[in-house]
Amino acid sequence: MKNQSPAVEMLKSGEIRMTIHGEEASVSLARELVRYALVNWGYELSLVHDSAVVMSEIVTNAVEAARGHALRIRIAVREGLPLLECWDPSPELPRFCDAGLDALGGRGLAIIAAYAKDTGVRPSATGQGKIVWALMPATAQ
Repeated sequence: MKNQSPAVEMLKSGEIRMTIHGEEASVSLARELVRYALVNWGYELSLVHDSAVVMSEIVTNAVEAARGHALRIRIAVREGLPLLECWDPSPELPRFCDAGLDALGGRGLAIIAAYAKDTGVRPSATGQGKIVWALMPATAQ
């Protein structure tokens, strides 16, 4: 997987899917895919920026949970709102933690919750791994 280029699927339903490798470099790729999708779908730039931040945090958490494994991201529209998702094969659920001022990490879920209209985790349809998702608001907060 590491030596292959990620394949982007643009479905007739309007959603975009991509399988990426669980490494830090994939975080920026996921951010750029969100920017591309939302700009082309006509969302305002402040919401595009916020959505890129949220996808960055979601994918960063997935990389930490399943480093070196394939991850799948999905960008869709639900009831007119951007829906951002990332599947990873780890059964471990993300959890909020009280990150200290000097902590290098631990704020991802709080950042996601601050920007998103709604967010959550669900098991995958196959029963392997989980999907972390965020439904963005109609406009930037």
